[in-house]
Amino acid sequence: MHGKKIRSWIAIADSAKARIYSTSGSGLKLKLVNELDSEAARRLTQELVTDRPGRSFSSAGPRRSSMAPHSDPQSLEKHKFVKDLVSYLDAAALKGKFDDLFLVAAPRTLGEIRKLSNGHIGARLRAELGKDLTNVPEPELARHLAPLDIGKPLLQS
Repeated sequence: MHGKKIRSWIAIADSAKARIYSTSGSGLKLKLVNELDSEAARRLTQELVTDRPGRSFSSAGPRRSSMAPHSDPQSLEKHKFVKDLVSYLDAAALKGKFDDLFLVAAPRTLGEIRKLSNGHIGARLRAELGKDLTNVPEPELARHLAPLDIGKPLLQS
């Protein structure tokens, strides 16, 4: 039985950049859909914070000590980027821009995507690969993506 070609999206991400490709039918002919990038998430914490930590007096004596920020600005930027990526994928899934989604991300990023995802992405998620391929040149991606069986029909029982 021949049906319509499955439109697959492959999201390749880390905590600061993502490339989203599409492919349809059999074979792995990748077409770049979008690139997302967060310069702030790639910066070092000291580049994101312009002020030095504040100082406070010790409760017992005249000594002063620095006050560390409660959260790491770089971690916050990375979280914001992953949240934006999930929102982008969620909106695309809701609009029906793809049938299957393959997530390829650094393990920590993949875990955060899982936490932030909702039903729209999850319903279309076909496979995940916990590997950072964001710096792999496009011509070499097919070799790394082979274990995901992109473009191959699902066996239904």
